Amino acid sequence: MVNQSNELEKSNKPDRSAVLACYGDGIAAMRMAGSHISDWSASTPCGYWTTLDLAGHILAIVRYYHRLLYAVWVGHPLVGLPRGRDLAAMNAKDLDELEESAGVERVELFCELAEEHLRRLHDADWDGTLGTWTGLGDLTVGEHSGIAIGEWHVHVWDLARASGGDHRPIDALTVKEGQSVLQRATDPGDPWIAVLRGYDRDPGWSRPD
Repeated sequence: MVNQSNELEKSNKPDRSAVLACYGDGIAAMRMAGSHISDWSASTPCGYWTTLDLAGHILAIVRYYHRLLYAVWVGHPLVGLPRGRDLAAMNAKDLDELEESAGVERVELFCELAEEHLRRLHDADWDGTLGTWTGLGDLTVGEHSGIAIGEWHVHVWDLARASGGDHRPIDALTVKEGQSVLQRATDPGDPWIAVLRGYDRDPGWSRPD
């Protein structure tokens, strides 16, 4: 069961139209960041992953998000969904099993699938249950979409920094508000810096020489 403090956090959700706009901005930014990568073995701010690994990760994640929506569509939202170490293990497994091997291919396919997912979100029941997460409880489509925009924009930042660039969402406040359901990105001040720190990123990271 979700405790009362979590319920209060979840009630502070961002506006639907703002979340969807941020999602679309994230796709466009991902396409741009991917086009600037010349070294798909370069290190990134995302742990030990290379740019190629990260491109594969976002592709695997958007496929996972489609599976979640499909389960709702057939009337059987998924339960017992992973978090923490279990989620990390699922991400690693999905990355290992990817058939797409080229970084450019991975980013292009991610953008195609993310655009399709965004179209589905426009038609989805924003307040309907998307699934049930272990230790967290039910998340609505809207709440999970708020989390998703953080995933996309932080990983755009990862790829941009790996190629010597930078990224900041057009609407950083909405991205921050979308993380409230996980009680992440709670630092005061610059909302984008709070998001990066909430994702355990060093805002000053730069690629090694």
